[in-house]
Order: sequence, then C-alpha cells, then structure tokens
Amino acid sequence: MKRSLPDVLRRGLDSTIANWPVIALRIAESVVLIGIVIASIIVALIPAIVAAGLSKDEIMNSSDPPAAIVGWLIGHLMLFVWMLALAFIVLGVLLAIHAFVEGGIAQIYVDGERNEKRHLAAGRDAFRAFSVDRWLAGGAASWWRIFWLYNWAWSVGLLFVLVPLMLTIVGLVLVSDTVGRMVVGCVGLAIAILVLIPVAIVISVWCAKAITICVARSLPARESLRVAWRAVRGDLGRHVAVAVIAFVVSMALNSIVSAVSVPMTITQHQVPSMELFFTPVRLVSGVFQSMVSAAVGSWLMACFVSMTEER
Repeated sequence: MKRSLPDVLRRGLDSTIANWPVIALRIAESVVLIGIVIASIIVALIPAIVAAGLSKDEIMNSSDPPAAIVGWLIGHLMLFVWMLALAFIVLGVLLAIHAFVEGGIAQIYVDGERNEKRHLAAGRDAFRAFSVDRWLAGGAASWWRIFWLYNWAWSVGLLFVLVPLMLTIVGLVLVSDTVGRMVVGCVGLAIAILVLIPVAIVISVWCAKAITICVARSLPARESLRVAWRAVRGDLGRHVAVAVIAFVVSMALNSIVSAVSVPMTITQHQVPSMELFFTPVRLVSGVFQSMVSAAVGSWLMACFVSMTEER
C-alpha cells in the first residue's frame, strides 16, 4: 500500500531519531574521508610538486616563457601520471569507505522498517534497530555492490557533461585567435557546470534509491539501478518531493547557523584581536552544520527505505 508523503516523512524522521547513532557514523565518516585526503596531499603530492617545482625566475628569465612552461610540463610528465594515479587510488578508497558506511546505514533503516511492521503498537521506539554489529554486517554484505552502483550511475551521468566539454575542445581547435578561444573556453565550461548541477541531483537521488533497493532486496548493482530508475519514474512526485524537502530543510538550518556567525565575522574584521575569542564559537558552528548535513542525509535515506519497504 502506497503511503502518503506526510506519512513517509514522518516515518523517515521517526526511524532517523530512533537510530540516532547513524548520524554520528556519518560525521565520523566525513572526518575520516577528510583526513585521508589531507594525508594523501601532505605525504605524496606536495613533496613531489615542490621537488619538481617551476620557479618564477625560470619563467621570467626565459626568452620564451610559454616554451619554458611547455618544456617543464613535458619534462615532468611522469609527475602528472603519478598524481593522476594517486588521485584515482584515493578516490577509489574514499568511494569504498562511503559505500561501506551507506550499506550499513541502509541496513539499519531496512531493519527498522521491518521491526516496526512486526510491532503491534505503533511508536518511534518500534523503529529502533541500530547495533554496531548489524551496521558492520550490512556494510560488509553490500559495500562491493554499492561501490559499483556508484561507478555505473556516475559513469552514465558524466556522459552528459562530456558532451559540452568535447564541443568546447572542438571549438578551441577551430578558433585561431586568443580572444575567441578564451570566449569558447569560458562559455563551454559554464555550460558544462550548468549541465553538471541537475545531473548531480538526479544521480544522487537515483543512487540513494538504488542503495535502499540493493540492501533491502539483495540485488546486484546494475539490477538495483534499473529497478530504482523504474521506481523513481513510476513515483516521481513523492521521490522528488522528499528530496526537495530534505534539501530545503538542510539549507534553512545551515542558513540560520550562518546568520548567527555573520556578526562574529564582521567583528573580527573590525577588531582583529577578537578572532581568537570567537574561534570556539566558529568551531561549534561548523560541527553543528556537519550534524545537520548528516541528519538530513540520514532522514532522506530513511524516507527512501520507507517507500521501498511499502510492499
């Protein structure tokens, strides 16, 4: 039986609150991912770039600065290959960790929905299903499928972004003057970004729905994507409404936090010595914004699980 939109939102909120440790897991994941990125930059990228650095004097003292830059790029081709390979490896590790976390979280919400159906008395506590063991089991069972689910979905989505980029490259080849190339490059990049924004939104909703189906029905990655696409198309109104409401709530709460911190920023510019005084408040503000993003993301997932488990 199909639930109404308010019922989906309420059940998603109840499940999110009943399984609140999931929000802490999302925050911990963000910290770990940021730490991995920073560590990879500090340990591998910065030393390599500094060692092969092209100084300003080399460019200014050269009789042909463009040739000097091109020569440096060609001479350090392996550096760029190393940077690309490292970025690819780090991105794979980040995606694998995220897939594990999302798989475990989806499993908790699926268990919560099924627990609530088995309880005779309705209530928020009926959705309680969190345990570290269950989260680890859910992540271990589904992370590989979710990993490829993300790869397939974003490969499809980025094809739409490649079209304006390829047309831009063709335009740069056909146009000979410098001003014309700058115009073509800027316009092409702007169009690619405008295409990327709606594509990213659609892919995010598609992946979130596919993850709930992948976990709830134990389907492979591509089959989960196909079933999710059919489900979203067949019930577009509720899925879009849930995503839009979650986005608006997140933006509203973060805007309130930002509005509170604006006077502190102005005061710091007027009185530089106040910067240290307001640092703890700014840290609390940043933590609160992370909590809001994690909570809203969890709520969105719980709502999608509620719609997936309607049957």
